[in-house]
Amino acid sequence: MRKLSIVTLITVFFALSFVVINIAFVIEYKRQISDQEFFTFRRFLVAMKMMHDNVPDRNATLAKLGIRMSDHDKNILLQEGKKILEDPFADMILYEKKLYLVPRKLPHPPPPPNEPFMREGTFPFPPPPPKMRREEPPVLENLEETSFYRLIILGSITNTLLLLFFGIVLRKVLRLSHLKSAIRTFGNTKKFQAIDVESQDELGEIASEFNLAMEKIHLLKEARTLFLRNILHELKTPIMKGKILSNSLVDTKQQSQMERIFERLETLLGEMVKVEKLSSDEWILQTQEYRLVDILDHAMDLLLLGDTKRIHLSPQEMAPLVNVDFELFATAIKNLLDNALKHSSEEVAVDIDLESISICSFGAKIPNERLDFSRAFNRTVEGSSSGLGLGLYIANAIVEKHGFRLSYLHVEGQNYFTIHFYPNALHVK
Repeated sequence: MRKLSIVTLITVFFALSFVVINIAFVIEYKRQISDQEFFTFRRFLVAMKMMHDNVPDRNATLAKLGIRMSDHDKNILLQEGKKILEDPFADMILYEKKLYLVPRKLPHPPPPPNEPFMREGTFPFPPPPPKMRREEPPVLENLEETSFYRLIILGSITNTLLLLFFGIVLRKVLRLSHLKSAIRTFGNTKKFQAIDVESQDELGEIASEFNLAMEKIHLLKEARTLFLRNILHELKTPIMKGKILSNSLVDTKQQSQMERIFERLETLLGEMVKVEKLSSDEWILQTQEYRLVDILDHAMDLLLLGDTKRIHLSPQEMAPLVNVDFELFATAIKNLLDNALKHSSEEVAVDIDLESISICSFGAKIPNERLDFSRAFNRTVEGSSSGLGLGLYIANAIVEKHGFRLSYLHVEGQNYFTIHFYPNALHVK
């Protein structure tokens, strides 16, 4: 789904609202102009009828209708003006922002009939009475000023309020961006910095709650770090003394057992430190290209085994290079090898190719409830032979931190743990 920020959504909404409202005002403005022109034309027609009826005091009557007789030449009005409305007797013209009614030319009267032939001895017909010349109607001019100030004021107030409301909403939303930046800064720097509470609205309450939550997290983090440092310091001292005392034992077998016990305790402490750093995402990778066989050799050294004959490395034609943190990735492979050696008395096979490294050993299938490698201490029952269940958890966390993937498969009595490399982290030498 495409990401759409709240700021963009609100901006688009207000922009569309602004456009729609102003289009509505423009349509209403044009409608009122059309209505005003129609009513003016009706007034012109009434004025023409009154002039045709020869009402007394013509100018005063026209003034009551908001009309007067104009001195403009009707030919200029017809040529340079814009025709708005018309009827069979006149045209309403818009000229220089004023409305005029220009009457059309009256049809010429029919010619008089021919005189009848004169008969001899008779008198001619008397001549017809002279007809009066028909007066041509004058051009009428509208005196009323058309004003739409109410509509303009209403539109201005509406646009002002809309823009003001948009500014207020945008300012509130931008404070959410400030809050997001503060949370991101806290996540990147791992340092708590209180956010300024600028108002007493819901956003101010969110900022206050965020400050309280981050302060609690910061205090818990400091307490965890202090506890881990103290417990490591307190446990390393007796382990070191135990190692020294184990060297003074006369019985070689007991001395070897005691050394393994204290080495095991020291290894568990190291794993606890790694678990804490991995779970808190405080481990910074120091990646570089290394040969995978060199990492495997170092992992075998970390096993502290005197004899590694049980580990069989399949022959390979090419030595792949991987971009990893050497010590951390070697720890992941060491944990997988240690897990295979503990739960199998037979040979452990290691297969390396360009896309993965796989560790195979004979053994029972891992129960489904223990296949969640993303969770530490996933054992239902802990025992002296089963351990704490941290090995696979640490290996999986290291593999995922490098951008790789750890998979498990049980086929024909064999357990396969495979680390799959992404193509962009793999090279061939």
